[in-house]
Amino acid sequence: MKDEALIALMLVLVIASAGAGYYIGSTNQQTTTIVSVINNSKSNSVYATCIQTASAPLYLIVKNDSGAPIPSQPLSIRAHLLQGFAYNSTAAKCEAISSTHLWMNYTGSDGKIELGTTGDTFSITTSYLGKTYQVNADAEGAESAECVTLSLPSGAVNTTFAGQFKYQC
Repeated sequence: MKDEALIALMLVLVIASAGAGYYIGSTNQQTTTIVSVINNSKSNSVYATCIQTASAPLYLIVKNDSGAPIPSQPLSIRAHLLQGFAYNSTAAKCEAISSTHLWMNYTGSDGKIELGTTGDTFSITTSYLGKTYQVNADAEGAESAECVTLSLPSGAVNTTFAGQFKYQC
């Protein structure tokens, strides 16, 4: 229903803009944002809409170097969480609006924790066997889950995507 309403809105915008001029495009490489601008030359008005069209989760998976999950691993998480978009008419593009948060959490019994969705950025700090590790991750998966694996004690970080329209790692 939501997708049908969005398609209908976009269709109305395109039809209404015939002769008035329009632009429909993507503002980032993940095509998660669509900007629609209609310039009505009769009233000299510009209407703009910023819409996030696709969002997928980001997971952190903490394992030991042998590949076994590390459950209940304490994590200090600093995040810039995407709140939405606002159209900047001077720059003629949509710009992200985010808020910063800091919290503590733990990996689950499978060594995994879901952190956020497309557009969020994270800095995760954890300690293991007396060493401190930091992982920075930007949630970039538009059509599938993003899976960031931290191997301890080596500190190796690997990022993969679950596959198109798959939302679990």
